[in-house]
Amino acid sequence: MKSNVKWNNYTGYSCDNGVKKAYKEKTGNIADINLMLTAMLRYSGLTANPVLVSTRSNGIALFPNRTAFNYVIAAVETPSGYILLDASEKFSTPNILPLRVLNWKGRLIRKDGTSEMIDLMPEKASSDNVFMSYSIDSDGKVTGKTRRQYADYNAMITRNNISNLKEEEYLEKLENKHNKIEISDYSKTNEHDVLLPIIETYSFTGNNLCELIGDIIYLNPMLFFTNDKNPFKQEVREYPVDFSYPFADKYNITIKIPEGFAVETLPAPAAVTMEDNLGAFKFNIASNGDTLQLSILHQINEAIVSAEKYDMLKEYYKTMIAKETEKIVLKRI
Repeated sequence: MKSNVKWNNYTGYSCDNGVKKAYKEKTGNIADINLMLTAMLRYSGLTANPVLVSTRSNGIALFPNRTAFNYVIAAVETPSGYILLDASEKFSTPNILPLRVLNWKGRLIRKDGTSEMIDLMPEKASSDNVFMSYSIDSDGKVTGKTRRQYADYNAMITRNNISNLKEEEYLEKLENKHNKIEISDYSKTNEHDVLLPIIETYSFTGNNLCELIGDIIYLNPMLFFTNDKNPFKQEVREYPVDFSYPFADKYNITIKIPEGFAVETLPAPAAVTMEDNLGAFKFNIASNGDTLQLSILHQINEAIVSAEKYDMLKEYYKTMIAKETEKIVLKRI
């Protein structure tokens, strides 16, 4: 479906020109594409049905009516549950839907006219795993390598970001985002194999990633991956916080300190767990001679967090950011 019929950016749950014409002309609206997909799945022997959806921009469908929905996807029924599919998005995969579709619940319509509410919100955490090693010289210059692996929703978003830009433009944007570093030896794996995580690797150098004052180096150990601003600044929140999907960000960082320097101060380990399994933050750092080993986890387990949990979420982010922005202090010996 993805390789034969392209989405014309029109939504709706009814076909504009019919699936036969859409297939012949290789373009169609959402209904043309996903109802065609549903028919193909049925033809192949699977139990497939359309699911009516109201997109994020259309609001929430509180009860079934003709104007509540503006989109349709396909669902395959299996012994372990439903597999949700949308063939309009180039990099989507089974149960990884376009972000525009993640809007509470949809309504599955069966052949016999019965219907059922279907939860559209993902439950599995999308991972973002960063492996980084770097060294610092006595002048404060940082040189290192990064390997970053994105899965599920993180992979879909990353593939879209990469495909929308030429590599030179993408790398320039990445360099600017990461505190004006210089990137070299860039490569990516599984760029087009959407069922596998996408992996980026690159080397980098930076002259402004740490602060050298006299005989002391001050260093944010996570460098350009540091979360340094709390996105939750309101005193009171009346609406839910929408993360789009659950996620788990993991960092494994190895740091080699410069010859002639020793560690004067290290951030203390920390662990924060929110109630109701909403999320967790873990920060561990260890010193072994001239090498430091850092391990960090930041995980949010709910796509939508109710306003009642806002204070807890705000305090969680405050604690996390305070810990991530604590500096390692290296002193010349």
